[in-house]
Amino acid sequence: MHVFFTSPLEGEHIPAFQSLPLADAVQRTQEIDQRWKKQNKSSVSLDFIVHGEDGQKLYAGTYQMGDSYAANLYEHICFRLMERRMRNDDEIEKRNRFLHQLTQAVPADVRIDINEHLRQQDEKNQTWWSRLSPKARIIGGVGAGVTTLALVFSIGLVAVVSQQSEVLAAMNESYEDEKEMKTLYAEAVAGDANGAVEALQAQSDRSDQEDAVLTHLLIGQEAYEEAMQINGQSDEAVADAIYEQQNLEALTEFQASYETAVGDFEIAYDDERYEDVIAVEDVPMNANRQEKLGYAHIQSGDIEEAKQLASDINSESLNDQISAYEALTADIDDLQTQIDEESENDDPDDDQIEEWEDDIEDMEAQMEDI
Repeated sequence: MHVFFTSPLEGEHIPAFQSLPLADAVQRTQEIDQRWKKQNKSSVSLDFIVHGEDGQKLYAGTYQMGDSYAANLYEHICFRLMERRMRNDDEIEKRNRFLHQLTQAVPADVRIDINEHLRQQDEKNQTWWSRLSPKARIIGGVGAGVTTLALVFSIGLVAVVSQQSEVLAAMNESYEDEKEMKTLYAEAVAGDANGAVEALQAQSDRSDQEDAVLTHLLIGQEAYEEAMQINGQSDEAVADAIYEQQNLEALTEFQASYETAVGDFEIAYDDERYEDVIAVEDVPMNANRQEKLGYAHIQSGDIEEAKQLASDINSESLNDQISAYEALTADIDDLQTQIDEESENDDPDDDQIEEWEDDIEDMEAQMEDI
């Protein structure tokens, strides 16, 4: 199974109109969701589609990143499907089969007990009426029937006509939305970016989501100036998207015409100009960029700042780099102390001192390669 987000999450690794393996999408949403909740960020809506290997749509919905409802995309889909009332046994069987297929497609550490959750939801769905004995239902039903019979006849025709109109209108609107989404979805999955771009550009009243999708597709075509003209997109937003969708080379070319904080940061980091990386202001931050900033602080010797960043984003890799740097620093300090002590002797061992100095050079090289 794969996930296809139709709205991007700016500053995070959630691209639009790019098919991701379900396991990858679940992992990304869980990592971002945990970080957002720790930082008390407001939730953001992300529209998505789950599709099979053949491109067939299996599920569509809206995930609330940072909301307390679910910890990741997988949980969100499971909970929504479990809460939805099924009309018959066939629908229940199809839903349960899909839930188990979904569970098999995600990492083991995020899986939930589907059977237990279904049992709990069934208990929750039972009304006070369904809990009565059959005899009590019959007695209650007769009394209620006598009381409401006249009302049924008097308003029945109006209710039926009104309900039919509302249902037909809803069905028509849903059909049109579904048809339009399927068209763009099929074009994008099939690799026909031009078709999707033309369809979106032809719309005079695009939604914010459609603007985001169009921006993504234009950047994929390297039509950067057109992307910047969509609904007042900033240079920074386009530069960020270029780096996420393309590569550093594309960002460098864009930076030559439009200087951005994103470009300054990423290019300086690639050049290993770590002091310049730290000096960049107002760069849009995501987890990956925060790790890079933390690494820049390590290489600049500001370990405390690096530790703070590692704590903020709960980065295991950054913590490992900090530990390695501190261990090498301690070893270098020990060797330097031995060199100083040996140098103060009346007859210092110059060969030993030279060996220790060579060891220090090796360790300093290791620090640069952390």
